[in-house]
Amino acid sequence: MLMSLLLVVILGSNNVKDVNGLSSSKSPGDQFRLNNWKLTLPDSSASEISPDDLEDDYESSYFYTASDGSMTFYVPGSGGTTDNAKYPRSELRQLCNDDNDRYNWKASSSGGYHYVDGKYKIGKLDSSSRKVVIQQIHAYDAPPLVKIQYQSGKVYALVKTDSSGNNEDKFTIGEVDQYTQFSLKTVMSSGYLKLYFNGSQKKSIKVRDYWSGYTNYFKAGN
Repeated sequence: MLMSLLLVVILGSNNVKDVNGLSSSKSPGDQFRLNNWKLTLPDSSASEISPDDLEDDYESSYFYTASDGSMTFYVPGSGGTTDNAKYPRSELRQLCNDDNDRYNWKASSSGGYHYVDGKYKIGKLDSSSRKVVIQQIHAYDAPPLVKIQYQSGKVYALVKTDSSGNNEDKFTIGEVDQYTQFSLKTVMSSGYLKLYFNGSQKKSIKVRDYWSGYTNYFKAGN
Protein backbone atom coordinates (compact mmCIF):
# COMPACT_ATOMS: atom_id res chain seq x y z
CA MET A 1 0.00 0.00 0.00
CA LEU A 2 1.51 3.29 -1.09
CA MET A 3 -0.27 6.00 0.81
CA SER A 4 0.37 9.44 2.19
CA LEU A 5 -2.10 11.23 4.41
CA LEU A 6 -1.91 14.97 4.85
CA LEU A 7 -2.98 15.91 8.36
CA VAL A 8 -3.12 19.65 8.86
CA VAL A 9 -4.81 20.05 12.26
CA ILE A 10 -4.91 17.73 15.29
CA LEU A 11 -7.51 18.36 18.03
CA GLY A 12 -8.45 21.77 16.71
CA SER A 13 -6.57 24.78 15.46
CA ASN A 14 -5.57 25.73 19.03
CA ASN A 15 -3.13 22.82 18.87
CA VAL A 16 -1.10 24.49 16.13
CA LYS A 17 1.78 26.07 18.03
CA ASP A 18 2.59 28.96 15.68
CA VAL A 19 -0.30 31.35 15.08
CA ASN A 20 1.56 32.64 12.01
CA GLY A 21 0.98 29.38 10.16
CA LEU A 22 2.81 26.21 9.18
CA SER A 23 6.36 25.95 7.88
CA SER A 24 8.00 23.32 5.68
CA SER A 25 11.24 23.73 7.63
CA LYS A 26 9.82 22.60 10.99
CA SER A 27 9.09 19.09 12.25
CA PRO A 28 5.49 18.04 13.03
CA GLY A 29 6.22 18.18 16.76
CA ASP A 30 7.61 21.68 16.39
CA GLN A 31 4.31 22.87 14.89
CA PHE A 32 1.63 20.74 16.57
CA ARG A 33 1.09 19.93 20.24
CA LEU A 34 1.79 16.20 20.29
CA ASN A 35 2.55 15.90 23.99
CA ASN A 36 -0.43 13.59 24.53
CA TRP A 37 0.03 11.39 21.46
CA LYS A 38 2.33 8.51 20.59
CA LEU A 39 3.09 7.38 17.04
CA THR A 40 3.06 3.84 15.67
CA LEU A 41 5.29 3.29 12.62
CA PRO A 42 4.93 0.81 9.75
CA ASP A 43 8.54 -0.36 10.07
CA SER A 44 9.45 -4.04 10.51
CA SER A 45 8.91 -3.95 14.28
CA ALA A 46 5.93 -1.54 14.36
CA SER A 47 7.98 0.85 16.49
CA GLU A 48 6.39 3.39 18.79
CA ILE A 49 7.57 6.97 19.11
CA SER A 50 6.92 8.63 22.47
CA PRO A 51 5.33 12.05 22.99
CA ASP A 52 8.69 13.39 24.19
CA ASP A 53 10.40 12.25 20.98
CA LEU A 54 7.60 13.68 18.83
CA GLU A 55 7.94 17.03 20.61
CA ASP A 56 11.73 16.80 20.18
CA ASP A 57 11.60 17.14 16.38
CA TYR A 58 11.17 13.46 15.41
CA GLU A 59 10.79 12.88 11.66
CA SER A 60 11.25 9.87 9.39
CA SER A 61 10.21 8.61 5.98
CA TYR A 62 6.89 7.56 7.58
CA PHE A 63 6.12 10.80 9.42
CA TYR A 64 7.34 14.19 8.28
CA THR A 65 6.51 17.75 7.28
CA ALA A 66 5.44 18.28 3.67
CA SER A 67 6.34 21.24 1.48
CA ASP A 68 3.22 23.14 2.57
CA GLY A 69 4.02 22.62 6.26
CA SER A 70 1.45 19.92 6.91
CA MET A 71 1.99 16.74 8.92
CA THR A 72 2.31 13.76 6.57
CA PHE A 73 1.91 10.02 7.20
CA TYR A 74 3.33 7.45 4.76
CA VAL A 75 2.53 3.72 4.81
CA PRO A 76 4.20 1.10 2.57
CA GLY A 77 2.25 -2.08 1.94
CA SER A 78 5.11 -4.24 3.19
CA GLY A 79 5.33 -2.54 6.58
CA GLY A 80 5.24 -4.20 9.99
CA THR A 81 2.10 -4.49 12.10
CA THR A 82 1.20 -4.45 15.77
CA ASP A 83 0.09 -7.70 17.43
CA ASN A 84 -3.64 -7.27 16.80
CA ALA A 85 -3.50 -5.44 13.46
CA LYS A 86 -3.86 -6.80 9.93
CA TYR A 87 -2.31 -3.81 8.19
CA PRO A 88 0.73 -1.57 8.69
CA ARG A 89 0.06 1.91 9.94
CA SER A 90 1.58 5.30 10.53
CA GLU A 91 -0.81 6.54 13.16
CA LEU A 92 -1.10 8.75 16.21
CA ARG A 93 -2.68 7.30 19.36
CA GLN A 94 -4.12 9.59 22.03
CA LEU A 95 -2.62 9.24 25.50
CA CYS A 96 -4.82 10.52 28.31
CA ASN A 97 -2.04 9.62 30.74
CA ASP A 98 1.53 9.48 29.42
CA ASP A 99 2.52 6.90 32.02
CA ASN A 100 -0.43 4.53 31.67
CA ASP A 101 -2.16 3.85 28.35
CA ARG A 102 -4.91 1.95 30.20
CA TYR A 103 -6.18 5.30 31.46
CA ASN A 104 -8.76 6.45 28.90
CA TRP A 105 -12.28 7.90 28.76
CA LYS A 106 -15.78 6.40 28.68
CA ALA A 107 -18.70 6.83 26.29
CA SER A 108 -21.20 7.33 29.10
CA SER A 109 -23.67 10.00 30.21
CA SER A 110 -21.06 11.25 32.70
CA GLY A 111 -18.09 10.65 30.38
CA GLY A 112 -17.67 14.28 29.39
CA TYR A 113 -16.82 15.84 26.03
CA HIS A 114 -14.03 14.49 23.82
CA TYR A 115 -13.19 15.25 20.22
CA VAL A 116 -10.62 15.00 17.47
CA ASP A 117 -10.72 17.14 14.35
CA GLY A 118 -8.46 17.78 11.43
CA LYS A 119 -8.04 18.87 7.85
CA TYR A 120 -6.96 16.06 5.59
CA LYS A 121 -5.85 15.29 2.07
CA ILE A 122 -5.36 11.80 0.66
CA GLY A 123 -2.11 11.50 -1.25
CA LYS A 124 -0.77 8.86 -3.62
CA LEU A 125 -2.31 5.39 -3.38
CA ASP A 126 -1.30 2.08 -4.94
CA SER A 127 -4.91 1.40 -5.95
CA SER A 128 -7.89 3.63 -6.69
CA SER A 129 -10.00 1.35 -4.49
CA ARG A 130 -7.60 1.39 -1.51
CA LYS A 131 -9.28 1.85 1.89
CA VAL A 132 -7.66 4.45 4.14
CA VAL A 133 -8.71 4.66 7.80
CA ILE A 134 -8.26 8.27 8.91
CA GLN A 135 -9.80 8.63 12.38
CA GLN A 136 -10.93 6.17 15.04
CA ILE A 137 -12.42 5.94 18.48
CA HIS A 138 -10.77 2.77 19.71
CA ALA A 139 -11.63 0.83 22.85
CA TYR A 140 -8.83 -0.44 25.06
CA ASP A 141 -8.23 -4.17 24.42
CA ALA A 142 -11.39 -4.18 22.29
CA PRO A 143 -12.56 -3.15 18.80
CA PRO A 144 -12.93 0.42 17.57
CA LEU A 145 -16.33 1.98 18.19
CA VAL A 146 -15.99 4.01 14.99
CA LYS A 147 -13.63 4.09 12.04
CA ILE A 148 -13.68 6.95 9.55
CA GLN A 149 -12.54 5.56 6.21
CA TYR A 150 -11.79 7.01 2.78
CA GLN A 151 -12.31 4.90 -0.35
CA SER A 152 -12.83 5.83 -3.99
CA GLY A 153 -13.82 9.43 -3.40
CA LYS A 154 -16.17 8.79 -0.47
CA VAL A 155 -15.74 9.08 3.29
CA TYR A 156 -17.51 6.44 5.36
CA ALA A 157 -18.18 5.91 9.05
CA LEU A 158 -18.21 2.32 10.31
CA VAL A 159 -19.93 2.30 13.72
CA LYS A 160 -20.37 -0.65 16.08
CA THR A 161 -24.01 -1.28 16.99
CA ASP A 162 -23.68 -3.43 20.12
CA SER A 163 -21.24 -4.23 22.88
CA SER A 164 -19.95 -7.41 21.21
CA GLY A 165 -18.09 -5.33 18.64
CA ASN A 166 -19.05 -7.86 15.98
CA ASN A 167 -21.79 -5.85 14.28
CA GLU A 168 -21.66 -2.44 12.65
CA ASP A 169 -23.46 0.02 10.42
CA LYS A 170 -21.74 1.82 7.55
CA PHE A 171 -22.70 5.37 6.59
CA THR A 172 -21.50 7.69 3.85
CA ILE A 173 -20.73 11.03 5.49
CA GLY A 174 -19.12 12.85 2.57
CA GLU A 175 -17.57 12.81 -0.88
CA VAL A 176 -14.18 14.25 -1.83
CA ASP A 177 -11.68 13.81 -4.63
CA GLN A 178 -8.22 12.45 -3.94
CA TYR A 179 -5.66 15.26 -3.33
CA THR A 180 -8.50 17.61 -2.24
CA GLN A 181 -8.55 18.96 1.32
CA PHE A 182 -11.51 18.18 3.58
CA SER A 183 -12.25 18.38 7.30
CA LEU A 184 -13.45 15.77 9.79
CA LYS A 185 -14.55 16.02 13.39
CA THR A 186 -15.43 13.09 15.64
CA VAL A 187 -17.08 13.91 18.97
CA MET A 188 -18.10 11.90 22.01
CA SER A 189 -20.40 13.96 24.21
CA SER A 190 -22.26 12.43 27.18
CA GLY A 191 -22.48 9.09 25.41
CA TYR A 192 -23.52 10.45 22.00
CA LEU A 193 -21.25 9.93 19.00
CA LYS A 194 -21.37 12.91 16.63
CA LEU A 195 -19.70 12.94 13.22
CA TYR A 196 -18.96 16.04 11.12
CA PHE A 197 -17.75 16.42 7.54
CA ASN A 198 -16.61 19.80 6.21
CA GLY A 199 -18.20 21.53 9.20
CA SER A 200 -21.64 19.91 8.84
CA GLN A 201 -22.95 17.36 11.35
CA LYS A 202 -23.82 14.13 9.56
CA LYS A 203 -24.66 11.73 12.38
CA SER A 204 -25.59 11.74 16.05
CA ILE A 205 -25.79 8.25 17.55
CA LYS A 206 -26.61 7.27 21.13
CA VAL A 207 -23.93 4.71 21.97
CA ARG A 208 -23.80 4.91 25.77
CA ASP A 209 -26.44 2.20 26.20
CA TYR A 210 -24.09 -0.44 24.77
CA TRP A 211 -20.56 1.07 24.77
CA SER A 212 -20.23 2.69 28.20
CA GLY A 213 -18.43 -0.34 29.62
CA TYR A 214 -15.35 0.33 27.48
CA THR A 215 -12.61 2.90 27.93
CA ASN A 216 -11.65 4.67 24.72
CA TYR A 217 -9.08 6.85 22.97
CA PHE A 218 -8.68 8.56 19.60
CA LYS A 219 -6.46 7.56 16.73
CA ALA A 220 -5.55 9.69 13.73
CA GLY A 221 -3.42 8.93 10.68
CA ASN A 222 -3.55 5.64 8.83
